[in-house]
Amino acid sequence: MNKKWMIGSLALSIGLISVSGGAMAASPSAGSTEIKKVAVSAPGKEGPATINNLTVKSIIPLVVHARALYFYSNRGGNIFPIETFTYKAQEYRYLSSDLGTKTKLMNYIKKAYTHNAAAYYVQTQFLEHNGRMSQVNADVGNLLMYEKATARMLSKTATTAEFELTVPYPEAQGSSESVYVKLKKVEGYWRIDMSPDILF
Repeated sequence: MNKKWMIGSLALSIGLISVSGGAMAASPSAGSTEIKKVAVSAPGKEGPATINNLTVKSIIPLVVHARALYFYSNRGGNIFPIETFTYKAQEYRYLSSDLGTKTKLMNYIKKAYTHNAAAYYVQTQFLEHNGRMSQVNADVGNLLMYEKATARMLSKTATTAEFELTVPYPEAQGSSESVYVKLKKVEGYWRIDMSPDILF
C-alpha cells in the first residue's frame, strides 16, 4: 500500500483529519466514510481570558473582558424580573441563576481575575441569603472607555505584572484617567490580581 494512502487511512481510522484550519472527523458509524466538520479555534483566537503573552497591546482586551464580567455580575446578571428582600434595613436583590450560588459567581469572576481577587470581591460585595447570592439593589459604574485605553508596563516577571492604563472618557465628558492594574499568571494565563470593584 502507498505510504500516503496508509497515513490517510490511519488518520481516518482514528477519526481526525486536519483540513484548512479546521478539522474533519470520521463518523463513528461502522463502515461509514462520512466526514463531519468539527469546530477548532485558530491560534490567537482563544479570547482575552487565554492570554499567556502579556504585552501593552494584549492587556487591553483582557481588561475590557474583565470589565464586562464585572458589569454583568455587578448588575446581578440577568435579573429580570428583579427579586428583592430587605436585610438590615437595606434592599437587596438576588443574582440571576447563572450567578446564583457562591461557586457559580466565583467561577464566573475567575474567568478574568485571580482566585484571591474574586474571593475578596464576592466576600465584600455580595451576601449569601437563603442559599442564594444577592447584592445591594443599586447600580454603579463609570463611563471610562477601556477599549480605547493605552497601556504602559511598569514591571513584569514570569508570574506577575503591573501596568498603568490611560483610559479616556467619551468626548465632552472629560479627558482621561490613569488606572493601575496588577496581574498574576494563573495556570499559564494572565489574570487580574485586584478586586473588580477596586479596578473599575
